[in-house]
Amino acid sequence: MYQKTTLRTEAKRAAKMLIITLSSMIIILLGVFFLVTNDSAQKGYALQQEKLKNEILKTENSGLNSKITDSSAFTKINEDEKTKEMQTPENKQYVTKKDNEVK
Repeated sequence: MYQKTTLRTEAKRAAKMLIITLSSMIIILLGVFFLVTNDSAQKGYALQQEKLKNEILKTENSGLNSKITDSSAFTKINEDEKTKEMQTPENKQYVTKKDNEVK
């Protein structure tokens, strides 16, 4: 029925089971740690790539906005009635060849 064992045999068996249990817990926890760390690294890389794309798009957007502003401003100036009413500039020379001669 019940087999008697010595205290030394029981201690060895308990120590062996404790080592197996602790080793398996360490292996499982290391696996979970690596999975979580890997997932965080992937998300960080993806976030960095999206930030770079966002900066590129912001730069393109500001360039397009400035082009739109420049073209619309020039069109408005040319189509303005006050601009059409302005006199054409006269061709005057304020500095002549005589002024540039060295004496």
